[in-house]
Amino acid sequence: MAQPSPENVQVRVDALPGCYQVLVEALTLAELDAAELHEAFARYISAECLQCGIRITGEELGQIALAMPGDPTENPKLTRLRQGYCAQKGCESYYYRLILSEHPKVDWHQLAAGLGQAGAPPPTPVAPPKPTGLLALWLTDKRSRRVLAGVALLLVLLVLRHFWTGGTVPFVHRAPAYTVDPASVPR
Repeated sequence: MAQPSPENVQVRVDALPGCYQVLVEALTLAELDAAELHEAFARYISAECLQCGIRITGEELGQIALAMPGDPTENPKLTRLRQGYCAQKGCESYYYRLILSEHPKVDWHQLAAGLGQAGAPPPTPVAPPKPTGLLALWLTDKRSRRVLAGVALLLVLLVLRHFWTGGTVPFVHRAPAYTVDPASVPR
C-alpha cells in the first residue's frame, strides 16, 4: 500500500501564528489529548520556506505563536519569524509551505481549507468614498476649512463695519421715517 502524500498549504509568514491556533483548535476537536497534541506538533507538522527551503518544526511554530510581543528569544530564527520575515537571514520570501504529514487520527484534507483562510492576508478596510464637488473637497481638507473659516469671519466683520458706519445693504433697508409734501417745496 502506498504511503499517502502529506497535505501542503501555502501561507504568509505573518500568518503562521494564526495557523498554529487553527491547528490547535482542529486537533482538539479531533479529540487528541495533550500528549497526542504535543506529538502531532513534534512529528506531523512542519513548515518550509518556499524560496530558501529552511524548515521549522511544529514545536517552533508553537513557540512563535505563544511568545509575548517584545519577548526576547535566544533563537534568532524565531525572532525573524515573529517579525514577519523568513527564518533564514537574507531570504526575502514572505511565504511558507505548511506541511501536514499523514496522522492516524486527523484528516488534514478537511483542515487545509480552514488553514488557507487563516493564512490569507487580513482584509484591507474599504475606504469611504471620496467626496465629489468643490465645496465637499474644501470641507474635507483641514487647511481648506481654516481658509474658509477665515474668509467667512472677514465677510462678517466687513458687514458689521458697513452697518456701524451708517451704510445699508442693498434691498434690505427701512422706509424713510419722514415724507415731504411736494407743494411745500419752492419752485
